Amino acid sequence: MILNKTDRMKKTVLITAILFLQFMNSANSQTIESLVQELPPYFSVLTTWGVRPEWDEKSENIYFLNKLVGDVFKINIATREVSHVTAGFYHGGIHRVLCLSNGDLLLAMGSAIFDAANPEKDRHAGLGLYVLTKDKPNSPYPLNVYCDEGPAVSKNSMKIAWTIEGQREIKAGEINYEKGVPYLKDVETIISYADSSEYVRLETQDFRPPLNEELIYTHYWGDEKDQYYNSQVFGFNLNTKKTTKYTDLPKSYNEAEGIFHDGNYMVIESDRHQPMEERNKYKLDIYKLKLDGSGEVERLADFSTRYLNLIKSDNPVVNNKGNRIAHQFGFQKGAGDGRGIFLFDLDLYEKHKKKTKFKKP
Repeated sequence: MILNKTDRMKKTVLITAILFLQFMNSANSQTIESLVQELPPYFSVLTTWGVRPEWDEKSENIYFLNKLVGDVFKINIATREVSHVTAGFYHGGIHRVLCLSNGDLLLAMGSAIFDAANPEKDRHAGLGLYVLTKDKPNSPYPLNVYCDEGPAVSKNSMKIAWTIEGQREIKAGEINYEKGVPYLKDVETIISYADSSEYVRLETQDFRPPLNEELIYTHYWGDEKDQYYNSQVFGFNLNTKKTTKYTDLPKSYNEAEGIFHDGNYMVIESDRHQPMEERNKYKLDIYKLKLDGSGEVERLADFSTRYLNLIKSDNPVVNNKGNRIAHQFGFQKGAGDGRGIFLFDLDLYEKHKKKTKFKKP
C-alpha cells in the first residue's frame, strides 16, 4: 500500500505521540534510584524522600523537611543515618529550616493549627521565625517577627534577613543571646517598595560571604495577572546602599538559591533554556552564576528537558568547601514541590568534563 503525503504525516504524528506516551509512562513508573542510573556519574541519591535541603555549619549533615509543610530531619553524609530533629515538640507545620553559623537552627513555622486541606495557607500570610538551640532541642524560641517565604542567614555571623508579608519590604537584624535565650537586635528595613505602584515581589536568599556586606535576593515583577512573571537575581550592598543586577534575561525565571562560601558564585534556578512558550511553568534547572555582574552562567543539570514535563532540579545549596551541591528532585507542578535529595559532586563534574570533552547541557 502506498501512502500519500497526508497519510504519511498522520502516521508520523501518531508514532511520535505513542513514543512520547511510552516515555511519560516509563518516567512516571521509574524509581529515583533507577532514574539516577541514567544521569552522569557526578549525581548520586542522598534520600528518596524529603524537600528543601540545608547544610549544617560543618557540612557534615543535611537538614531537610519531610514534606513542604512538615517536620525537620537530618541525614549524616558519611553514614547516611537519618534522625528526626523536631520530634520533641508539637507545631502546626514547619515551612523552612536554615542553619545559623553557630549550628543553631532558624525555623519558619506557620500557625499552631495545621490545615490538611490547605497546608501552605500561612506561606504568604506570615511565618513566625524561631530559633531551635542545640542545648534545648525541644523548645523553639520565638523571635517575634514574621516572614513571607524563606529568610536569609549569614554563613559566618548571626545576621539574618527576611521579607515581610506582602513581599514588598526586606528587613535585617542580628540574633543575639541573653542567658541562652536568642533575640533579635538592630532590626531595620533595608529595601522597601511599600509606596510603589509597581507589581514587585522580593525574596531574600543569602548574605554574600566573606564580608556579609551584600544581601543577595530575588526581585520579581509583572502585572496584575502574574506578579512573578519576571524574576532576576539582585544584590543590595548594606554599606553603600547600591543595588547590583546579577542576571538580566527578560521574560524568564531566575531565582537566587545557594551561595558558594567564597562569595564568587551562586547557584540559581532558571528556565532560560526553555522556549518562550514554556517559560514560567516550573520547568527549571540549576545553574552556576558568576557574581561579577557579567551574568555568566553554567548549566549544571538538565532534568527539565531530560524528563519532559515531569521533573526539575531545584532548591540547590552548597557545602562550605564548595565541592558539593545538595539539590531537590523536583516536580514541574509548583514552587518547592518535590521528593528526594540528590548530591552533585563538583570535583567529579570537572573531571567528567575534561575526560569526555563535556558539552554543557
